Amino acid sequence: MTERKRGRAGQAQRARRLAAEPLCRICSEHGVITPSTVPDHIIPLAKGGTDDDANIRCLCDRCHRAVTAEQFGHERRASLGACDANGLPTDPAHPWAIATASHSCSDLDGVPYTIRSGQA
Repeated sequence: MTERKRGRAGQAQRARRLAAEPLCRICSEHGVITPSTVPDHIIPLAKGGTDDDANIRCLCDRCHRAVTAEQFGHERRASLGACDANGLPTDPAHPWAIATASHSCSDLDGVPYTIRSGQA
């Protein structure tokens, strides 16, 4: 594994690399103009890559996070989505939304009523 430069030498190297490639390489390939913020090792140092300029591509933070997650086998966590003012899921396919789509309740006096999704 290659030693990474630290301290002022590392900061200068990072600044030089970002100045040489000011736009995110992946975004640019898709026709999107995004400033690069992270010099990324194409082959990670942890996987035997070198700290040479030939092994560096400058990326935006979003692309860097996606590439790093893919390289190291991290999966994206599923999102549960948003809730309405009553705390019920706004996604109609969410299990709670399906379960509460129509069910019977009773008020404090024991009078039954039915709740349907979308009612407040």
